[in-house]
Amino acid sequence: MDRRIWLNNSMNLKDVFLSYIHYLIHPFKTHQSFLATSEPNPNEYSPLKLSAYESLATSWLFVVINGIIKIAILNFSIHFMLDLFQDTFEIGGNLINIGEFPGLYFLVLSSFLDIIFYPLFGIFLIQFWGVIFKFYSGILGVEGDLSEKSHNIMSVYFSSSILTIIPFVGSSIQSLASMVLMYAGLREQFKTSPVLSVCIILTPVLILLGMLSLVVFIFIISL
Repeated sequence: MDRRIWLNNSMNLKDVFLSYIHYLIHPFKTHQSFLATSEPNPNEYSPLKLSAYESLATSWLFVVINGIIKIAILNFSIHFMLDLFQDTFEIGGNLINIGEFPGLYFLVLSSFLDIIFYPLFGIFLIQFWGVIFKFYSGILGVEGDLSEKSHNIMSVYFSSSILTIIPFVGSSIQSLASMVLMYAGLREQFKTSPVLSVCIILTPVLILLGMLSLVVFIFIISL
């Protein structure tokens, strides 16, 4: 009985990761399968429909892996440089303490904080983008369950976190991929035009620029 439960859990976990990868590689097909009203084609792979929070939980695993990789690379790099420095200048190993590097603890701490606060940040993103999507969908007159459509977009959006495990360039690639995934979601879920989809994605930047302009304006008139 225990073995059967373990096998079922393993298969479920495998299906989750396969679906997650499918989200990343085929975002348009994924959203089309989410919106499909008929039975899926048995000859085509049909990914699981993860909720936004389930996708967030899965992405957290890759954030943890990324943090471990960053700390491991940092530790290896520092030890390598110390060994190289000591061999070059023939300095005794006890004269240099790895703990004396000022940025070491900061980098390690920042990695732990990223892991700890990632779920809270993810929940904030789900709620924030939900408001943005509902605002635009109200203007466009989009029909259907807007909350479900928003969650579908965010579910696929979080699949980009798998790219963070790529050393050095993973975070940059992940940021770009997440925008592409959101673009695909807007195009399929809300049927927005390419230009409007880009404008919606840039809404946080526009809000930030507006707030910054307001602060500058208030500062100027207060002089």
